Amino acid sequence: MRNLSLSALTAVLVSTAAGAQTPAPVEVPYTSQTQPGARSGGGTVNDVALWVNPVDPGASRLITADLNNGLFTYALDGGELQGITEGTAASVDVLGGFPLAGGASAALVLSANSTLTGLVPYVMEPGADGGGLVRLSPTAAPLDVGVSYGTVRLARAADGAIQAFGGLAAGGLRQFVLTPTDGGVTATPVRDIPAGTVQGLVVDPAYRVLYVAQQGQGLYRYDVNADAGITGTQVVGLGDGGLSSVGRIALYEASGVDGYLIASDPTANTFVVFDRRTLGRVGAFEVVQDGGTDAVEQSRGLVAYSGALGKAFPEGLFVAHDGVSSSTLGDNLKLTSWGNVARAFTPPLLIAQEEADAGTQDGGTVRDGGGGVIVQPGDGNPSGGGSTDDDSGCGCTSASVPAMATLGLLALSLLGRQRKR
Repeated sequence: MRNLSLSALTAVLVSTAAGAQTPAPVEVPYTSQTQPGARSGGGTVNDVALWVNPVDPGASRLITADLNNGLFTYALDGGELQGITEGTAASVDVLGGFPLAGGASAALVLSANSTLTGLVPYVMEPGADGGGLVRLSPTAAPLDVGVSYGTVRLARAADGAIQAFGGLAAGGLRQFVLTPTDGGVTATPVRDIPAGTVQGLVVDPAYRVLYVAQQGQGLYRYDVNADAGITGTQVVGLGDGGLSSVGRIALYEASGVDGYLIASDPTANTFVVFDRRTLGRVGAFEVVQDGGTDAVEQSRGLVAYSGALGKAFPEGLFVAHDGVSSSTLGDNLKLTSWGNVARAFTPPLLIAQEEADAGTQDGGTVRDGGGGVIVQPGDGNPSGGGSTDDDSGCGCTSASVPAMATLGLLALSLLGRQRKR
């Protein structure tokens, strides 16, 4: 048999090593699902956010943005609680600690409202009639009125200021500083980024970076500071790391610095997991019912939360929008414990556990990278995605150590044979 050349051998081994990085996705069973009512229709959910009840985490709520009907809230058992149908909604997010008049504070909910062409602010008041979601300054115009947004995310700056990031429907990304004023809120634009069509956004508060899912391109990273310029870095391209398309993205914070960036891949009907520190690919999973039926398809929203949410979700929560639900003959949300996600992997992913004095501020979901979260790794639980454990943020996926070692040994062997001739 003719001997392989060094270049041919290298190509074969690199191909083998690369192929080993993209195994079939693991299956994660969901444990409950929402039952949309007559008001919420079906097939038009476009985003989902989690409001955490600071007094009773088990009474937390999911908020969906509906392209035809507006905003809807659901209990964690799947029951619909409230519908606000003042225009359509393309996206929604929530952040705790928004100052109100008289020194009080509440969770701020921001909706990208296509009908009102702007960003519409609400607050979550658990004791209010109809479910708790209340329009902030109902007579005021939407923020940045006259502009249509497809994505909106809230975050807190290092100095405590509240920021909003909006993906414009026409393309590009706008960053605001939100200021409470007379029971309402004003938005001051501080940066516009030419980011193409934005499908998903998430801020990592510990590393002070903004991740942007750009349609047809992949995942990009920007400095979260408004004065940092408008140039981003592609960290995961389509076709790289097993990502065939990209939709909404979420951050699972296992501790102040550890965790995972999770990207929805609507084409493959999977969720791809990247290590928070290195952005190396950890793996992928799909959400299914026992036996593989009614799997999540064409997902347009996800939530990954590391805190305990009552008896039903003591190990955190993962929520995925299911665009084709055979259970409800429309679309809905599928809920499962983060523990189910973590243990589906071998070795298992990190599972975080809150200390007794930890918690969110007035029900926001951004954890600000603070203390109060400890990692419970379990036997063989990795601290990352198998890449170099540093803070470089490298978005490269690397071949496994055994594969690279084999490549090196075979290459040296081949070179030795050639020199002896």
